[in-house]
Amino acid sequence: MMRQRFQRSHWMWLAPVALVIGCSAGGLETPADPAGALEPLYLPTVDPVPHELPAIVARVNTHTITSDELERAVRSAEIKAGQALPPQFRDQVYRSVLDRLVSFHLLLQESETLSLSADNAAVAARIEIIRSSFPSDDAFETQLSGWETTLDALREETRRDLLVERVLASEVLPGIEVDVETAREFYELHTAQFTEGGGVRARHILIGISPDASDREKAKARGRADRLRRDAEGGADFAELARTHSEDPASAANGGDLGVVVRGQTVPDFEAALFALEPGDLSAVIETPFGMHVIQMVEREAERTATFVEASVQIREFLIQQERQARTAAFIEELKEKSAIEIFI
Repeated sequence: MMRQRFQRSHWMWLAPVALVIGCSAGGLETPADPAGALEPLYLPTVDPVPHELPAIVARVNTHTITSDELERAVRSAEIKAGQALPPQFRDQVYRSVLDRLVSFHLLLQESETLSLSADNAAVAARIEIIRSSFPSDDAFETQLSGWETTLDALREETRRDLLVERVLASEVLPGIEVDVETAREFYELHTAQFTEGGGVRARHILIGISPDASDREKAKARGRADRLRRDAEGGADFAELARTHSEDPASAANGGDLGVVVRGQTVPDFEAALFALEPGDLSAVIETPFGMHVIQMVEREAERTATFVEASVQIREFLIQQERQARTAAFIEELKEKSAIEIFI
């Protein structure tokens, strides 16, 4: 499979907002997701979110967003991400989820303005798709309990998701096309990014720090990471050290295995350290916004550049998705400008 620098795959390298995929249990799936699947690599600075939320956290015109609704949306984001929210990213994720909720309700209210509807048959068909992804009805019911929801609630959330999708299908998505000339121009400008292979297989150990960690906390984390590096250098099994000590929930259980990493996929300091290594090497302790890392290079892949014919379908899909995101963001900004929105946290 081609790997391009404009695509990201390991969630731990994404900004916390990447955790947020949808606002209701059904989620805003592409193309209805207001912010899209590709997120920038940065950690936004945000105002702290109180640990004890007020009963009402925001108001969008006539709709009040309650703390319960916000907490459910955060749980939904965790489910979609496949892991619990890292505590050091709580403020950023809660702010991002709340912004998604505001966008969601603006779009939902617009569906009323446009007199759109989602009939029972459409809702039932979408529910059946969800149900069919489970091996049995019992497994589906168990998952509903795990989501802390009911089938009736899921139906209502699905109906709302469909209404939002229909707003975007009506007002945003028509007319998006990418011709061959545009796709070829993109390919010629980014040919170096269309590679098969060329990545490196790596493991790492992460000692996490919060975005606002003090120098003392950073020094303490660096000391722990350095001790683990010395243990690995002295012959200790790196994978076992990662399983025991790493604080990256996405890779620790797999011995720190990050799979195959390509350029542009990780934060710059991590990438620079990783690609400077040779197979079997250990990095020095590397600091990133996520904490202190020790990296082990496992092996390198051979690299070849895909032809335009091979890349054209993927280019077209990417450019269409990019345009969808831009149009959706602009449409939501228009709705915000003509709406009364209050944030209480």
